[in-house]
Amino acid sequence: MMIESVSRRAFSSSSGTYNVRASELARDRKLCVFNVTVQFLDDTQQTFQIEKKAKGSVLLQQVFEHLELIEKDYFGLQYTENGYPPNASNTEITRWLDSSKSVKKQIGVNAQFWLAVRFYPPEPSRLAEEYTRYLLCLQLRKLLLDGRMVAPKNTALLLASFTVQAEIGDHNDSEHSSGYLSEFRLLPKQNAEDERRIRELHKMHKGQSPADADANFLEHAKRLDCYGVDCHPAKDYNGKDIFIGVTSIGIVVFQNNVRVNTFSWSKIVKISFKKKQFFIQLKREPEKHRRSFIRRLASRRFHNNSSESYDTVLGFNMQSSRAAKALWRCSVERHGFFRLRAPRRRPLFEALGALAGITAPAVPRTETQALEDARRSRSSNRNFVRRSSSRTRDRSSTTASPSSAPVPCRGSRVTSHTEPAPRPAWTPGDDEPPQPERTEGDILKHFVRIPLTYVDESESCSDGEGRGAAGDEGGGAGGGGEDAVCIRLAPGADGLFGFNVRGGGAAPVLVSRVAPRTRKHLQEGDQVISINGTDVEELTHEQVVQLIRTTRGVLTLLVKPNAVYVTADSAVEEPAVFFVPMAGQYEGNALEQSMLLLGDGLASGAALRQYETLLRRQPDEPTAASKLPHNINKNRYKDIAPYDATRVILNNGPTGDYINASYINMPIPNSDLVLTYIATQGPLASTVGDFWQMVWESESSLIVMLTVVSERGRAKCHQYWPKVGTTPLKATNALTVLTNSEQNFGHYIRREMTLKESSGASRNVTQLQYTAWPDHGVPEDAAAFISFTQLCSNLRNHRAVMPSSTDEAGSEERVVEPPMVVHCSAGVGRTGALVLAETALELLARRLPLYPLDLVRAMRAQRPMCIQNSNQYKFVCESIQAAYAQGFKKTSSESESNSN
Repeated sequence: MMIESVSRRAFSSSSGTYNVRASELARDRKLCVFNVTVQFLDDTQQTFQIEKKAKGSVLLQQVFEHLELIEKDYFGLQYTENGYPPNASNTEITRWLDSSKSVKKQIGVNAQFWLAVRFYPPEPSRLAEEYTRYLLCLQLRKLLLDGRMVAPKNTALLLASFTVQAEIGDHNDSEHSSGYLSEFRLLPKQNAEDERRIRELHKMHKGQSPADADANFLEHAKRLDCYGVDCHPAKDYNGKDIFIGVTSIGIVVFQNNVRVNTFSWSKIVKISFKKKQFFIQLKREPEKHRRSFIRRLASRRFHNNSSESYDTVLGFNMQSSRAAKALWRCSVERHGFFRLRAPRRRPLFEALGALAGITAPAVPRTETQALEDARRSRSSNRNFVRRSSSRTRDRSSTTASPSSAPVPCRGSRVTSHTEPAPRPAWTPGDDEPPQPERTEGDILKHFVRIPLTYVDESESCSDGEGRGAAGDEGGGAGGGGEDAVCIRLAPGADGLFGFNVRGGGAAPVLVSRVAPRTRKHLQEGDQVISINGTDVEELTHEQVVQLIRTTRGVLTLLVKPNAVYVTADSAVEEPAVFFVPMAGQYEGNALEQSMLLLGDGLASGAALRQYETLLRRQPDEPTAASKLPHNINKNRYKDIAPYDATRVILNNGPTGDYINASYINMPIPNSDLVLTYIATQGPLASTVGDFWQMVWESESSLIVMLTVVSERGRAKCHQYWPKVGTTPLKATNALTVLTNSEQNFGHYIRREMTLKESSGASRNVTQLQYTAWPDHGVPEDAAAFISFTQLCSNLRNHRAVMPSSTDEAGSEERVVEPPMVVHCSAGVGRTGALVLAETALELLARRLPLYPLDLVRAMRAQRPMCIQNSNQYKFVCESIQAAYAQGFKKTSSESESNSN
């Protein structure tokens, strides 16, 4: 008892102890940690210490706490197999740190990671934190600079100007000399001209805060084809390089930096991989006749019971089995994040997982959960430092323990965020307060490739032959036409009408965003014709916005409804209208595959939505000749003019060298054949001489007319030929026209004419006038239109014999293959439809894959607005499908029968 008493006194407060076991455990724990270096998006680095057995979630948590990042679900840590930074020149597979697996097992000790955006938000404006949008901007700027993301030049310059505005604020002539941008690295190959243009754009952003500039940067960047795309290199069936990308909307295919196909998640039934091949199974509309080889392919690729039927399975050849697996994992993760409301805890592909021993990965949280959590956790008045884009950057590196306190991001410019972004013109939800209208966010829309929706053909102007906004195929308002509707909107409680607009100036004014309360009246893509009785055709974007803002009381709009409405399920879906190569053994079915995919797009309506996104005209192609004072009155419609680079130039025109006509050349792949056209407007009374002079100088012997002279009391084309049995028409001082015969075949009229020059030379000219295409709408008989197109093709391929002059004895006759002269009223809508149809028939006859959207792009690169509306495009595509289904094949017997 005495010993026990002494012992207690010895270890009282006046005594000391030393915990040997605890110290040894601390020593052991210290030996079991290792350093991990993380490089942030502002190019600074930080070293973290974690235990060797720690999972990826531990490191991610430390990184996010260090950055005070709230919307962390969009970000991840990347690493490469060779340890070099992920960029365009590093071809090693880039991997993402798996939060559920050991860090050491994934990458080893002394690891190097790069913070990056893993999931790109489809709508950056929905992000709650300004800091999150800032990091997203840094990521996109890195991708644009190193070539992993490509933007058109005008868009790249505009994005660079927003970067400058965010970093140095408003342009100041006294502070910013002409060379102030040379210190910034804004473009991959930056030159003095680029800096000059960026400077001019920078001046126009006056008043935008850094947050506003970042928001505008993201609003334009999100429209790029490559935005948010995780690209994986692959090969097509010819061994050519392609990239397969995964986005929030589905799986996309790029070739030569151009998106050539999109498969939305709503159309994908299953994704899988086997060895080096990656497969997509697509659902299709029920078809009466299935393609047998598609069924065989589906049964081979998927191990399911025989009672299940599949329509289309597409295969892609990857660089390796690891690359195929990486693409598969990426696809599963993005589908889970963007499409599910909550993570799916069981394997997504049980059958495949059971056979291969591979379970599908799962994301910790979905975007829906992330947005809800960020909204509840929104901070306020937070400060952070912005990085500079200067070419010379200082990198800092520090070491932090797991318990170190978070520090702000490093950089060169400090700003605080009190508002998340420039606000839309309506209240986004009941739980959020009214928000001020945007004043600077939608400028410079004409610099950017924005998907626009255009309406059907509108009426011509009242003077018949006048130069109104648009005729049967014009692109302007033209008074609204029959399909225009009048809408009256009362302001909401916030004083706003609940919609935004884009366009103006050279582009139609379209409804761009619509609040939920306004959607019963307006839809995105509706074209605004007038506001409160004021025609908006000649107004700039700023004038249109001001006209709406100054309205007191009821706002009266005259609009043309969008022909194609986007459903909620497929709001961002794009069609599968391009060929995606199958596995090598199906190379011979390229045409069939392209037609099947075109059928998918037409059946779902996606093909029309993709068509609506095409540029109507090339913004970089000038049309200066059409705007000269002495040429303005030669244009039937003032908004349809030929590009200077492709316009027809008359050598001996009676009123000068200008005529509203363009050369269009459509080369046929794998051949020397080029289908040549002159696309022109229907002649005015004052341009008949110019028209016949063009026919003579082009040596053309075939004119295809796709309109009537007048319709609904409106002049569509002046009658530029004389009637049979009348005196010849004196077109110019040197040219006369005589109509020899006229035959009416129901849906078209054939006329034989003689064009004679004063020197004695003459030429026989055939005119085919198609009369079954109404001004508003499309022909009822697709077969008749295809037959007519075949006739045009056969007559154009007939070589015309033209003597040099009848006065010259022994003069040799010349054999020529002249262009086909095609016109309607404006020379773009129905004219483009015939060009597309003939080119498609030529491709079908040669068993070549057919891409209608690509052909429209090629036409519009040579003459603006070819195939003016979606109804025309749909009709031609359906006609092509019908011809293909009937086994179209051009034969010599058909040629002879049609030409007689």
